[in-house]
Amino acid sequence: MSNLTTLIHIGEFLDYLKMTELERDFIKLVDEFVINSTDAEILEEIGKLDMEARLLGISFYDMYCVVLQDVAGHQNLVSQFKIYMQSRKITKSFLV
Repeated sequence: MSNLTTLIHIGEFLDYLKMTELERDFIKLVDEFVINSTDAEILEEIGKLDMEARLLGISFYDMYCVVLQDVAGHQNLVSQFKIYMQSRKITKSFLV
């Protein structure tokens, strides 16, 4: 592994340590939602969000938070995420 790769992994680990439990739970929930999604339209929208996040230089999870707060143009994705949260019986509210 190169020195740069090692530094990137160390940086990601340090960022993880700085996260709150709520942030880690949110990331885990989003990851599970993405992995378990089978709807082609939802997966396509997730892919577009990932690309937009990369172009903006922000994390996918930050972009996802923006979408959850400003639903315009993403109603289907947000409603499917809410359904997924309910199916998982999530009591914490990540939605504002």
